[in-house]
Amino acid sequence: MAYDDVAKKLAIKVIGTVESNLNYGAINFNDPITVGVSQWYGTRAANILKRMRDENPSQWYNVDYSLDSQIVAILPTSTFWNSRYLTQSEGNSLVGTLQRNQAIQNDQLVTDMEAYKNVAISYGFDPDTNTATVLYFFSMHHQSPASALQVVQTLDTTATLDQIHAACLAHPVLGQYGGRYNTTYNLIKEADLSGVDPVPPPDPPVVVPNGNAKLIESVGDLLIVRFENNEQVTYYPTGRGQWVPRKAAVAPPPPDPVQPPPPVSNGSWYHPAPGAVITSPYGPRGFDGLNNFHFGLDLSSTTAPTGVNIIAITDMIVTVAFNAYTGGNVTAGGYLKAHTLDGAYTFSYNHMAPGTVAPNVGDTITAGSVIGVEGQTGNVTGTHLHLECYEGALNDPWAPPYGNPIDPLPVLRAHGVNI
Repeated sequence: MAYDDVAKKLAIKVIGTVESNLNYGAINFNDPITVGVSQWYGTRAANILKRMRDENPSQWYNVDYSLDSQIVAILPTSTFWNSRYLTQSEGNSLVGTLQRNQAIQNDQLVTDMEAYKNVAISYGFDPDTNTATVLYFFSMHHQSPASALQVVQTLDTTATLDQIHAACLAHPVLGQYGGRYNTTYNLIKEADLSGVDPVPPPDPPVVVPNGNAKLIESVGDLLIVRFENNEQVTYYPTGRGQWVPRKAAVAPPPPDPVQPPPPVSNGSWYHPAPGAVITSPYGPRGFDGLNNFHFGLDLSSTTAPTGVNIIAITDMIVTVAFNAYTGGNVTAGGYLKAHTLDGAYTFSYNHMAPGTVAPNVGDTITAGSVIGVEGQTGNVTGTHLHLECYEGALNDPWAPPYGNPIDPLPVLRAHGVNI
């Protein structure tokens, strides 16, 4: 056997089987983001997901926005991903996408194995004359590179499959995974390639409701159509100026928490940080210390690392203004709180740059005016705006038990803000 396409397929079969039972839609919720047939973890998981989104966008449907927005905004190489857990909803939304991208997963695993192969060569093993032993090494290296190197250092470079298997089982760490390595050994001996060639599952059945559409909403490249019976269907671009339904909602969407727009006297509504994108949505997450729940919307600029201008969303009255010069409030840093003129909503802008909070308490700020600059004061790890929203006119709202925050995103979108 030489290290050719057949050997690569066999290596995919081996690693995929011992990692996920050759399940291309596998999700691990117990560790930070871990996905796919070879259980890519952290930054490697983010990389494979970004590949799927970029290279096969027509198959990236139904992925929860909370994950999709971060795949777009946060580099796969960021250590953010090494502590970013998937929610149950996010993981469930990924399963079909992972399965439909079996070819990309196989290609990525072959790329990974090129690095493993080069390590084996550096230790004197020839992939073309001792292929079975090298494939076994791949399985060890994929689990624990350091332990794999300890094993091969005890072997002659012409070691057989039986010899590397015995050395692996004798290793104090890898030997604890006897079932994994017995499977590795048997699969290489059998050389069965079944299950590796991509056979993508069919698209989920689409049932478009009867009746008239009462609302069509554009969300990025997607069209969300809500029908008279409150059923909802998402249409995805084909790239040819057409949109097709991919999956109908199985239940009516939850009621919009936002009531009709405020009176005209409140003025127009504006993006709070023009040029910034969502890097962390409102809702549960497993990578912070705040009871796994994020009570605001994080917006960060990728083109202006020093921070974009922070804008008054609408006409508001300032109730709290704090300029941070050396870090300020431990949590919020430089921040401003203001409520709409009709008292419907209170907004809290947090982490603004030192000395940039412009208004004073009691000021009426005009919609679209600059009130500060995006910063990283307070309890943060990077430059961004953390925006909170509360119902009612509150003087100094904070997260529960001091107030009742709501998701700012639907409030902004309901008032015409494109975010």
